[in-house]
Amino acid sequence: MDVFSYVVGVLVLIPVLLRQMRAVPVPRSYVPRLPIVLGVIGLFAMTSYAGDHHVTSTDWTWVVGTLVGAVVLGGLRGVSVRLWETNGWVLRQANIVTMALWLGTLVLQFAGDAAAGLVGASFLIFLGLTTATQRYVEFRRARPMWARLGPDAGRPLIMSFTQGPGAFFTTFRTDLRGAGAPRGWGDVSARHDSDVIDVEVVDEDDDHGPPELRAPY
Repeated sequence: MDVFSYVVGVLVLIPVLLRQMRAVPVPRSYVPRLPIVLGVIGLFAMTSYAGDHHVTSTDWTWVVGTLVGAVVLGGLRGVSVRLWETNGWVLRQANIVTMALWLGTLVLQFAGDAAAGLVGASFLIFLGLTTATQRYVEFRRARPMWARLGPDAGRPLIMSFTQGPGAFFTTFRTDLRGAGAPRGWGDVSARHDSDVIDVEVVDEDDDHGPPELRAPY
């Protein structure tokens, strides 16, 4: 058993699944850094395994078929994810169908891996490929929504706290200079008036996006 691949895969997969259950922004640019890293590590792991073990043509057929299934299921998950626009952002959130497809994805991987006898050697490649496909489909679905919002949508938000008589106020405004905006989040050189945005804060986003927003009912 390739313990290294399974340990790395589980450590990556748990945060990915937990994050997909929350409302987070869809990036305006497609940069699959995590899937690429997983793919490179997985390719090294599978090459090392194939160099130390005899892998038959039937085994490779199972591997290729499993990876094709990873792409198909990743695309279906990307279609199932809910996307919506709110306060100048395009957000995404997985639903029960997405989670069910994730379960089917993992079952496929373990079944194909067992049939090929690779004992986990292809797990990271599988995980990187299916994650990259899902993110790409979400990105393609979100492009028209970002286009409707305009080039200045998706600016970083600045939180301001003020205290009044018997009350505590929280307001949000966009950064006039777009300071700290990651590449792909819109034109940060243009100057616009600040906007006060009424949102419900849940937690901070890990991708330098806005505070997370609850999906509208």
